[in-house]
Amino acid sequence: MSLLSPWFLLGALAVGLPLWLHLLQRDNPVRLPFASLMFFEKMKESRLLERRLRYLLLLALRLALIVLAALAFAKPVWERSASTAFGEIPALHLIVLDTSLSMSAAGRWDRAVAAAEAIVADLSPNDRAQVLAVGPGISVITERSNDKVELRSAIAGLAPGVGRNSYSYVVEATRSLAPEGDLPVEVHLISDLQNSAMPGRFSEVALPTFAKLDVTNVAEPNDQNWAIESVRGDVRAFGAENPKLEVTVAGYSLEAARKTVTFKIDGNVIGSESQEVPAMGRAAFTFAGFEPPVGFSRASFEITPGDDLAGDDVRLVAIDNSEPEPILFVTSDRRQRDALYFGAAVGASRSARFKLEVTSAGEAERRKPDYFALIVLSDIANLSTGFENKLREWTELGGAVLVAIGPAVSTRGSVPVSGRRVSVAPLQDRAGAEFQIAGQLDLSHAALGRVERFRGVKFFRQARVEATEVDDVLVSLADGSPLLIENPLGAGKVMVFASSFDNVWNDLPVQPVFVPFVVELARYLSGAAEDTHQATVDTSLALAQRREGGAAIQIVDPAGDRALSLSQSVEQTDVALDQLGFYEMQSARGVELIAVNPDPRESNFRPLESDTLTLWQATGRGGTEPTQTAGVGAESPIKPPPLKIWRFLLLLLVVVVLVESVIGNQHLNVRREV
Repeated sequence: MSLLSPWFLLGALAVGLPLWLHLLQRDNPVRLPFASLMFFEKMKESRLLERRLRYLLLLALRLALIVLAALAFAKPVWERSASTAFGEIPALHLIVLDTSLSMSAAGRWDRAVAAAEAIVADLSPNDRAQVLAVGPGISVITERSNDKVELRSAIAGLAPGVGRNSYSYVVEATRSLAPEGDLPVEVHLISDLQNSAMPGRFSEVALPTFAKLDVTNVAEPNDQNWAIESVRGDVRAFGAENPKLEVTVAGYSLEAARKTVTFKIDGNVIGSESQEVPAMGRAAFTFAGFEPPVGFSRASFEITPGDDLAGDDVRLVAIDNSEPEPILFVTSDRRQRDALYFGAAVGASRSARFKLEVTSAGEAERRKPDYFALIVLSDIANLSTGFENKLREWTELGGAVLVAIGPAVSTRGSVPVSGRRVSVAPLQDRAGAEFQIAGQLDLSHAALGRVERFRGVKFFRQARVEATEVDDVLVSLADGSPLLIENPLGAGKVMVFASSFDNVWNDLPVQPVFVPFVVELARYLSGAAEDTHQATVDTSLALAQRREGGAAIQIVDPAGDRALSLSQSVEQTDVALDQLGFYEMQSARGVELIAVNPDPRESNFRPLESDTLTLWQATGRGGTEPTQTAGVGAESPIKPPPLKIWRFLLLLLVVVVLVESVIGNQHLNVRREV
């Protein structure tokens, strides 16, 4: 036994106080009237010999109260629990079953269920157990229980899923379910022990000191698998003269095998190709010259003959043959240098394609703004009043305008559409290397999240744009003047760039940052989301950038059910993709498809290295004699957690106080009667 706060034992010296009170007897004689005292003999009072202990029970209670209070505050702990003094040591058994995709391979899940039921059968009457499922994340299926029927029922209700496993979830659950180590914890991990489930940092799987890891490997030594690892190529087929897709098949087998990949679009066979996949290698299957229908189509690639893990034998692809987002670029430059730089930048985007239409201010007035996803005004000062009003109305309804300011707009004195005041900044001498550089950037903004800082960009001349309280300055120059300003206008927005898109006022178009800067601006303003039409299961689909003017977005899952309620379709910012198959997204822009496939890491059957497993088990209790093989370990003595006696002392102290109060009241009543 040990004391956590031994200095509180000094409080036990206060036991002398009740002892002194009981030995002290105050003079309280009973006075009787007498006619004469002449017949009484005088004697000296001596109370010392008359002092004696009275009410021994009350004295004992008061002494116990002082001693118990001192001991309770000293916090004594007993290294051995009272419940283990004459019996077996109880333990908490965490039965963790791997429910990731790889566990659906033939025979693995049956062996896992049998191993879990064997653990339940071996539980002692004092033990407690919980059933958990890992992959994806961690799920607590039962509370602590010794009911074997309940535990077996929970195990029978589990089944392999389509997600990915990570051993870090097991350690997190162990710490949260037994945070103070109130019982020794036995973690029974029943898994196929894939090496891909080990996190990058080993510290994430370090076990707490009160936990012991017992592993059951349900994989067979010669398990083999083939999977479609990836599909690359012209997934966006619009405008491609000869679209081509390359399918990579990975073989996780010690033997080579001949495989056939069949390509289908909307259930129709487009073609097939057969070749040999090398042992523990990869093979590329190429399909070219296909003609997908207009819009989105459901494509699939399937391996034949199949194997024991059917979940990764098919890979889905959403082929996009819809027209790219149209952008109207209005310029006043006869040589169209700004349009050349801007068009080259947006053309470099493979994730969000745009079609640039370049025109002059006079020709732009004959265009309908609602046809375009974005309108760019590059130093346009001579817009007609009717067309500018039409642009303003279109913007207020949810449109977007990007304005680049050059000498023409600076002379005009106001920014088109937004009407913000603008003036020409002092001309700086380019030959004398006098220039401005970019200062602060709001990297949290959606338009700048993937844009690095404007390192090395020189601004030889810029306009002074007046920013109001409702405007958001995204980029400023070193002198604090705004460079990129977002002006909200109704349901839409006007983005103002206080310089030009050519290389006269700045050298931004010839710097590497220009391409991501223009692409992210175009994607943000047009609402064109990044290429998320291919996703991995258990990821999230962002919806915020796909909404136009707060319009609703509805998601239909592969089972045909609506994934969002009416309120969620307007307010929710993302949706979890937890099923394999095609998700259908319905928005103001039309219908889009998102193909959801399993994580390729689940297809790799490479087992966890024995040295890594030994090191992992050594981090927990009994680590001096770690398990050498999966499911078989050297038994180490289980040391129960220390019993915190001070909690029982506090309870006993409360009882003593109550009893002392009752006995003390009786003592006072007797004194009053005397």
